[in-house]
Order: sequence, then C-alpha cells, then structure tokens
Amino acid sequence: METATTSTPLLLPTTCRSSCTIHNTDTELLVSLFADRVLALASQTGKLGTITQASAIMSPFDGARNTAVSTLLGRRDDLVSGAITRVVSERLQRAGDERPVVACVSLTKQAGAVEAKAVA
Repeated sequence: METATTSTPLLLPTTCRSSCTIHNTDTELLVSLFADRVLALASQTGKLGTITQASAIMSPFDGARNTAVSTLLGRRDDLVSGAITRVVSERLQRAGDERPVVACVSLTKQAGAVEAKAVA
C-alpha cells in the first residue's frame, strides 16, 4: 500500500537563540518575532539591562526615513544600548521589516566601554 506524502514548507521560527563570544565575554542572544514588534536581547550578565525601542518614522517635511530610539527602562545615558537598537532596527528596515524593535542590552563594563568608544 502506497501512502502519499506532502511536504509542508518550514515556517521561520518565532524565536531564535544563540550564544557567542564578544570581547572575550560569553554573550547570549535571543530574537523573538511578534506580530507588532521584534524583541532582541543581548546579555553578557544574565540580566535584561537597559530596554530601548527603535521605530521607523517618516519626516513630514521631506519624506526621509529616520529611526527614533527611546529608552523604556534602565539607564538613560546608555548610548551603547541605543546604538545597538538603532542598528538592528535599520537592518530590519532594509530587509523590508517595518516593525518597531524592542531591545534589552546588558554588557559587561569592559565590553560596554569598548562599544561606547565605537559609538562616540
């Protein structure tokens, strides 16, 4: 007896988790896709850290696309978290994904200092 098989295309996972080493420090990465936004986490401390959000906005004057970043929770002077959130958001926008990005970033002081120099 023969059975018919049908192949179902694989759906993209709604959550991807990975780990890597950044500046000699183990770093946990997680991205979750939601209907209305993208959640991205990067932690070297096992904590959520500073939580920021980036959204694409159109200029009412010339129609140029900009990315607005705001701190939702955590250190307001954390430029690194805002910069990481902006980069993730802009890369998703270039790929055609307009959803806002909420990012939780918690880096060690050493890694944060290195990244802060790059942002400045």
